[in-house]
Amino acid sequence: MKTYFVPLLLLGIANAKVLPDYLKPFVCHKSDPEYEKCVLNGFENARPYFLKGIPEMSFPPLDPFELPLMTVNRTLNDLIAIQAVCRNIRVLGGANTVIDGVKADPLSHSGEIRVTIPWNYLEMEYEVTGQLLAIPLRSKGFFRGNFTDTQIHVKGSLETYQKDGVDYFRVQKLNSKITVGDGYIKLISKNPDLQLGADLISSFFNENPRRVMDAVNPIFVETSNELFRVVADQILANLPASEWLPA
Repeated sequence: MKTYFVPLLLLGIANAKVLPDYLKPFVCHKSDPEYEKCVLNGFENARPYFLKGIPEMSFPPLDPFELPLMTVNRTLNDLIAIQAVCRNIRVLGGANTVIDGVKADPLSHSGEIRVTIPWNYLEMEYEVTGQLLAIPLRSKGFFRGNFTDTQIHVKGSLETYQKDGVDYFRVQKLNSKITVGDGYIKLISKNPDLQLGADLISSFFNENPRRVMDAVNPIFVETSNELFRVVADQILANLPASEWLPA
């Protein structure tokens, strides 16, 4: 799959070198006997900073989450093929995220997190061609969608590398599973004469969201994995490994 992202507010690496003072109370030491509990509490207590963004560490705001540009070019089979350019992507609802569980191993630098997002609102500009089951895709316009009970399970591990003689972390492995409970969408064509085609796509999705979301889930998951990796690596590159995981 070919996917391209324009970084969020991450047009450059901040190179903070040290963790901001206001985040230090949430850092977990690898010698902590209750490391996983510390990590979970850190996520919960630092939530306000995650939501508004941490510019010193190139961490984008999570609510709203914004992405200037994303392209996807993926063919699963004769019935599922999507070539899309999405612009001015905006997602609301992250503030409602519920952390269902966290696992973390400070020795192997691996972990996983499970979260549920009760509802999301997504809007963007789009241009799409391809095939979606029985519906040919050829539309350009504005997308609006409401989605409920999104479950995300991310597992991954980090590896170290050296920069200027200092150890830094980067993503070694990352895999996510994402399931959206339900959804409703509306497409508004830029060309009023083509609104009928946009309505056909919307109606096809809204009549059976589960069928459509299950069909395109592999594309959604692969795209999300690439986005998560890009964002994580940009964030990790700001601080030495010792700042992320002190002794």
